[in-house]
Amino acid sequence: MMRLARAQRSIGLVLALAGLSACSQEVDIGALRSEIGDTPVVMLSTSTCGYCKRLRADLHQWGVAFDDLDVESNDRGYAAYREVNGRGVPILVIGDTVLHGYSPERSRALLVAANLLPDS
Repeated sequence: MMRLARAQRSIGLVLALAGLSACSQEVDIGALRSEIGDTPVVMLSTSTCGYCKRLRADLHQWGVAFDDLDVESNDRGYAAYREVNGRGVPILVIGDTVLHGYSPERSRALLVAANLLPDS
């Protein structure tokens, strides 16, 4: 029982640190798009991730249309996660840019730059 609790804390810490280390990363966008399709904004997430819930709420509040692929329960989501060398969630794909972690300011700026934010 103690091992399980310790493992869960470790996983939570890893996901939290990954969420805090928001950064853009170059990937093979063609291979990624073959996994996620042509929707301009795609979020790779899990159902239990707190940062994913926050980003999801931000995108809804901003009026952004997006696909949300759960990397744990969706084969396309998992394949995309592997394609971007995911080490945590959320991961936001905006056009050809991949943003790792929760960074509302950076997410919003990238959406504005890509003309994907309504009323921007």
